[in-house]
Amino acid sequence: MKTKMVVKSNFLIEASYKLSAPEQRVILFLVSMINPDDEEFREYVFPIKKFAEMAGLKHKQEYAQTEEITKSLIGRVFTIHSSNGRLQISWLSSAEYQDGKGIVSLKFDSKLKPFLLQLKERFTKYRIEQVMRLKSSYSIRIYELLKQYEKFGERTFLIEDLRNKLGISSSEYPRYGNFKQRILNIAQEEISEKTNLSFDFEEIKVGRGVGKIRFIINSKTLKKAQLSQAELIPAILTPSANNDINKLIALLPVEYRKKESIKKLILSSFEKHGFDYVDRNIEYANEGSNAVKPGANLVKGSNYRNYLAKALNGDFGLPHKEDKETKKEAEESARRKAQEEAVAQKQRLEQSQNEKENHERVRIFQQSLSTEALEHLKEEAFSRLDSKHQEMVKIKATGSEMMLRIMMDKISLERMKIF
Repeated sequence: MKTKMVVKSNFLIEASYKLSAPEQRVILFLVSMINPDDEEFREYVFPIKKFAEMAGLKHKQEYAQTEEITKSLIGRVFTIHSSNGRLQISWLSSAEYQDGKGIVSLKFDSKLKPFLLQLKERFTKYRIEQVMRLKSSYSIRIYELLKQYEKFGERTFLIEDLRNKLGISSSEYPRYGNFKQRILNIAQEEISEKTNLSFDFEEIKVGRGVGKIRFIINSKTLKKAQLSQAELIPAILTPSANNDINKLIALLPVEYRKKESIKKLILSSFEKHGFDYVDRNIEYANEGSNAVKPGANLVKGSNYRNYLAKALNGDFGLPHKEDKETKKEAEESARRKAQEEAVAQKQRLEQSQNEKENHERVRIFQQSLSTEALEHLKEEAFSRLDSKHQEMVKIKATGSEMMLRIMMDKISLERMKIF
């Protein structure tokens, strides 16, 4: 098994599906049996006991569990998104059992050919023994998703995208804390202990909660050439990473941008933690170091390199950035509140002014009416009151005259077409 390789199209690795760990092992073992020059899928024949061994099934339950697994793999439909569109497909097209011989014959669905056969580009390759010892099916999937980006050293997912790729429904581990404990932490421990990868992850807030995860991928097999620092950046980093390094160096005070010791600090931290980590700690050093802002920190010296090194080592930039964001949010909230209050005050003033103007118009209008017209206005106002208020007017109850006056004013405004 140790010489067998798993080679998958990246489209297949990016697909959204969920398999149990035994189902994963079966599929990966079958993939590892494909020869690079195969043009068609072969039929893979296994003794049931061999099948149970590779799937990690319990002894004495091999036959029943094998049938359960193959039935599930034939019935599980998942979706592959490719450049040509979407393909809904199941893993196996058939599983044929030969009674009395204890043999099962398995065959991939033929529509999987573009994703498993004759792959020339956009594929990921790894030795099968790297995943066969993983107990969690999510660990296997996370290993593949990170292996795909091994040479880049990092990969960022929206939490919802990662859950989708792992086939985790909205009702499973709905709280991030549970997702982290049951999925991420277990995968981190398993992958580090049993494979040629390990990873750290950084939680990135979107709004009030964790919305993204940035994985920092550490390879135990890729060896870096012994190069000088000047040679290191163009030699082992991707064009995108080189661009990020240049952006980080541009953030440094001008007098420190060409210092090799500073560049080495940045490169080392970038490889371990990524762009955002280094960016926030450079900002912290720029704002707090006496070397950049004399007198910024009265208890610290002016050695910028030491200040930056301590910041990168302790990630002092994280709480600094969070405090700035909190302050900014508070200022923004206060600004919005002040703006809303100003709008409300303006509306109150406008309403008060309109009421004064309308009151004056009504006064002038009613003064212009004859005694008879004014009496008609009063009668109309009375007729518009409900029966309860009409009774109050008849008995001259407290406030009844005011109610009648308000209704007269309303009718006056209508006649002047103010309303």
